[in-house]
This record gives sequence, C-alpha cells and structure tokens, in this order.
Amino acid sequence: MDHDASDSGSPETTRANRFWAWHPPLPLQRIPVFMWPPNFSAMVRYLLGGTFLGGIIVPFVITAAIVWFWTTPPITRFITVDGSLVIQLWIRNVGLMTLFAGGLHLFFYVARLQGDDRRFDTRDIRINRRFLAGRQLIDNMFWTLASGVTVWTLYETFLFWGIANGYFPGFMNWHEHPVLFVAMFVLIPFFTSMHFYFVHRLLHWPPLYRVAHALHHRNDNLGPWSGLSMHPVEHLIYLSSILVHTVVLSHPLHILFHLHWNTLGAASSHAGFEAIRIRGRNVFALGSFHHQLHHRFFNCNYGNPFMPWDRWLNTDNDGTDESIARMRARTSTSS
Repeated sequence: MDHDASDSGSPETTRANRFWAWHPPLPLQRIPVFMWPPNFSAMVRYLLGGTFLGGIIVPFVITAAIVWFWTTPPITRFITVDGSLVIQLWIRNVGLMTLFAGGLHLFFYVARLQGDDRRFDTRDIRINRRFLAGRQLIDNMFWTLASGVTVWTLYETFLFWGIANGYFPGFMNWHEHPVLFVAMFVLIPFFTSMHFYFVHRLLHWPPLYRVAHALHHRNDNLGPWSGLSMHPVEHLIYLSSILVHTVVLSHPLHILFHLHWNTLGAASSHAGFEAIRIRGRNVFALGSFHHQLHHRFFNCNYGNPFMPWDRWLNTDNDGTDESIARMRARTSTSS
C-alpha cells in the first residue's frame, strides 16, 4: 500500500465500512514491484517513496547504525559469550523497544496528538480477563519485553558470535561490495515477507495455533505493543528469518537492520494508524491495513504487501465486500 497523503480513504459506502473508522481506498492496491507486465517507473517511485524508503529502509537503517556504532561492543568481544554480554544487549534492546513502541503508544493513545485521524479501529484497547492482569497493554508489554526482546537478543548474540569466530560468511565490506551492501537493505524486507507468509501459515496449523499463536491473536484491536506480543515459541519461529545470515555474506548492520525491521517494525505495523501525520500530511508510514484485516478476519492476509503471496496462494483479502464474502465462503467450504 503506497498511498499519497492526499488519499481521503473510505470514499465509498459499503458493508465493509462498518468494520472500520477509517480505511485506505478499497480494494487495496498491489505494490508495483511484482505487477505484470512490469511498470519500471512505478516500481522505482514505490521503492523511493514514503512507504518503503521512508517508512522501512531509512528509519531502521538509522536505528541499526546507532546501535552498531555506539551501543554494541567490538565484534571481537563476541568470540567468547558470557552472561554479562547477553544482559548488556538485552537491556539495550529493552530500551530500544520501549522507546519505539512506548513512544508510539504515548503519541497515539495517551497524548492522542493525532486524535483518530487515519485510525483504523477506534475501539478502546481492551480490558479483558484473557489478558494478563486483565489489561491488553500490560499483557502486550510483558510478552514483548520478557519473551520477544529476549529471543531477539539471543538471535543477535548467536549471529555475532558466529561472525566473530568465523563460522558464518560475514563480514561484508562496504568498500569491496558497495552495490550489494546497499542492495541488502532493500532485499531483506522482501525476503522476510516470503518467510513471514509461510511461517505464519504454519502458525495457523491448529496444534501450533493453540500452543503459541493464539496468544498473539488475543489482539483483534491493535496497538504498538501488540506487534511483538507473542508466545516464546512463536518468537523463535517468527524471528528465525535472521538465520539467513548464517549462509549469506552480511555485515552486522544488515543483521541489526533485519532484526529491527522484524521487531521495532512490528510495533509500527501494528500501531493501528496508517501514519504519523502533521498538518494533514503523512510524514511517517506506519500501520498495515492489510495485516489489520488479518487480525479482524483471521484466515486471510498471512503475508504482507511487499510480496503478493496471499494473492498467489488464494488467501488474499483486499477489504472489499466481495473479498470478505469469498473468504467466508472458502472457510465454510473447508470446515
């Protein structure tokens, strides 16, 4: 979804509108990267536009650079890993997630600096007995920080340990591979999109859903802390895409970018708003309505918009009445 700030959203009156306070124009538009026949000018505009470059690449390259250059010990420190090193990284990652998800929560839901402008679902974040302490926010923060950040830190430590000891192909050198070095930041979101679709389908397999993924689906109305609120088993599976760096030449910046996109990016994609807006204009792309549909309707949109796996494998819901009807018919036929 790459909508200009001028998009009014919700322009038509349909039954689909009753589910949402606001939604982008329907049907949801495919991104132009995988359209056929290819439109190269549209593809370049998308890749250099506010949703992809401004909302994904630039923010998480910046966080990765800050973390690598100023808060990560030298790679040689990872030759031998001890508890103090892991705790140091965990505390840093807790702070980073709290700053990012907590900042978005304060902006949208506490200070309400944007009101309900471009908010998908205006129901209150839940108070319900199924959540820890009966509150969605407390439940989401607990699973995000206690489990999500822990698994994130363990994967990060493992990757850096492997690089430091020469077990993995890294360290990609900027001076030797300048084009590939930059291209990796563009390729990682597309790779994780493919990985996410198939592991997400796996997580909806009934035994695994009951054990793990059901915890994440407590959240049918989303907030920034919902994104990484998962069972530890799901964290291990969801973040396993990072293991590609055990076989692909990479730099630690790529590993950190990959992790931040999958963790901090989960907070932004679950923010419940399309974007941060100033004076009526989108300045930072956030929430994915495509994924918001998954949380509302459950058995659709297992992937994300960067690669059209849902369209290719007939699990797509574009938000229209017709698409919702097809989805429900498919569900009743398979049940």
